[in-house]
Amino acid sequence: MLRGSVLAGAGLASAALIGCSSGPKKSVNDAAPQSASTPAAAAVAPQAERAGMPVVKGTPKKGGTFTQQLTETNVQHDQHTAVSNSEWMIIGQRALELDEWSGKLRPSLIESWEIPDKNTFLLKVRKGIKMHNRAPWNGRDWDAADLAWNLNRIAGNTADAEKLPKGNFQRSTTLEGISKVEAIDATTVKVTMAKPSSGFLNGITEIRNVMMPKEIVDIGFKDPMKFGGMGPYMITESQDGVRQTYSRHEGYWVKDQPYFDKVVQVAIPDRAASLAAFVSKQVSHLSSPTAQEQKTIQTARTDALLYSYVGVNYQFVMFNFKHKPFADIRVRKALNLATDRDEVGSGYHGSGWGWLAALHPNFPEAWNEDKVKTLAGWNPATKAKDREEAVKLLSAAGFADGDKLEFEIMHKVKADNRENALRFQAQMAKLFPKIKIVIKAPETAVFDKSQAGKDFQSISNDSTMAPDAVLEAYARWHSKGSRNYGSFENAEADALLDKALGELDLKARQDLLNTFQDKWVSDWMPHVQFYATPTRHFVQPNIGGFDKAFGPWDSGRGITHKTNLIYEV
Repeated sequence: MLRGSVLAGAGLASAALIGCSSGPKKSVNDAAPQSASTPAAAAVAPQAERAGMPVVKGTPKKGGTFTQQLTETNVQHDQHTAVSNSEWMIIGQRALELDEWSGKLRPSLIESWEIPDKNTFLLKVRKGIKMHNRAPWNGRDWDAADLAWNLNRIAGNTADAEKLPKGNFQRSTTLEGISKVEAIDATTVKVTMAKPSSGFLNGITEIRNVMMPKEIVDIGFKDPMKFGGMGPYMITESQDGVRQTYSRHEGYWVKDQPYFDKVVQVAIPDRAASLAAFVSKQVSHLSSPTAQEQKTIQTARTDALLYSYVGVNYQFVMFNFKHKPFADIRVRKALNLATDRDEVGSGYHGSGWGWLAALHPNFPEAWNEDKVKTLAGWNPATKAKDREEAVKLLSAAGFADGDKLEFEIMHKVKADNRENALRFQAQMAKLFPKIKIVIKAPETAVFDKSQAGKDFQSISNDSTMAPDAVLEAYARWHSKGSRNYGSFENAEADALLDKALGELDLKARQDLLNTFQDKWVSDWMPHVQFYATPTRHFVQPNIGGFDKAFGPWDSGRGITHKTNLIYEV
C-alpha cells in the first residue's frame, strides 16, 4: 500500500511525495484540523517576537472597522481568471493553506487528505462550512461538489463549456496533471492524476486559488453585490472606483472569527493622499512604502507599526519571444549582464529586498542569495567586466551601441513597477546610447488583457510565486505553462520540468531543479530578474494579529485574505 508523506524543509511549502508502506491508508495532513468548535484564541496565542514583526499585546475585542487603502477597487471579479486580487479574497477562502513562517501545508476548507496510490488523492471537506445568507445560497453548506467544481475550473477544464480561452485560467498549471475530479459523497473529493505529481497539494494553496460556490458562473461576475461565499466577510457595498464594504459573516466556520464588524476598502489612487490618510488615522493600513515614504511616516507617526520581511513576490522585466530581437540569446544575455540589480532594488526600497536568479530564494531548492550574488550579471564586484561583455554581445547580435534595438516596456500602474522600468531604461541608455526603449503605462484592465493575450514586447511587473518550486518554474517557463506570457519555448526546459513534476524522490527532484537553474542562467535568460520584493505594512498601533497572520510565505498582496485574523485591542 502506498501512502503520502509530507516533504518538509526550512521555508519549504510542503510537497506531497509518495513513499512505500505496508500499513493501512492514513491521513497525511501535517497539522491538526481546526474544527468549528476550536477556540479562535488559538489564532492569537502569544509567540516570540520575530525581527521586523512587532507584537501587539492585549486582548482582542470584537467589533470596529478595518479600513484598507487601495489604489483602485477590484477591476476583475472572477477569481479563477483574475490576474491578482478580487472580492473573493475576502468573501471566499482557500481549500488548503501554507503556514506563514514554516511554509508547511495546513488544513482549511479541506480538513484532511489521503493518498491511497501515487495517482490518487482523496480530499475530505470539513463539515459545517456555511455559505453567506444570500440568495440563492441562503446559508447552505459548502461541500465536496463545490470543491470538485473549483478544482476542475481552476485547472481550466470548464473553459470550452464556458466558451472562454483556456489561457484565461492563469493558475491552471498549479493543478497540472489532473485527469478527473469527482465528488464521491458530500464530504469527499477523489482526484485522479494522469501521472504522479509532487506539487499537487501545494498547488491548491496558491494564494489566488480561492474557492467559490459552484453556481456562480450562472449568476455571472458583473455585479459583486450578487456574490456569496463561505469566507469571513460578505460584500455589502460596491462603488466602482470609490469603495467596497464587507460585513461580518455570522455563520463563518471558525468559532469567534472574524473580529472586525466591517472591512472597508477605499480607493485612493494618489500616493501623497494615501500617506496623509494613514498619518491622520483615516485608514488602518498602508502597504508597500518606498524608503522615503517609510521615513516620512515614521517621522510623522512615531507610534505607527511597521511589519517588514521578504515575502513571496518578485520583480522582473519579462521578454516576449515573439518580438524578434528577444529570440536571440545574445540580446537577452547582454541586457541581463548590463542590469545593475543592486541599484534597481535599493533605488526604490532602500534595504530589505532579496537577491534571486531563476527561482525565489524562499524555495529551499533555489540557489541562495550568497550564490546568486556570485553570478555574472548579479555580482556587484564584476559589474564593470560584465557590462563590457554585454557591449560585445549586443554588437555581435547586430545592435552595436543599441542601434536599431527598439522595444516597449509596459508596466502596471504601480509605483515599484514604474520605477524599476525607468531605472532599467536609464541603465540601458547609458551603456547603449543608441537603444530606444519606450515606457508605457496602460490602465490595469488593458495591461491584464495584453499580458494574458501575450500582446506586448516586454513587461515590467511583479509576481507572486507559486507555492512550490517546480510549479513556479512550470507555470513560467514550460511551453504549456499557464503564466508563460513571454512565449518562451525550449524542449530541454520542458523535459526537465516534466520530469521534476513527476519526481517523488526529494534528492532527484533537487538535482533536476539545479540543472534547470544552471540552464536558466547560462543558456536561456528568459527574464531579467530584479529582486525578491520586501513586504512592508504600516498599521495603526491598536491593530493586532499581524505577527500571526503574516510572514515570508504569505502572498505579499495586501491583507485581504487574512482579515479574519486581525483585530483591535
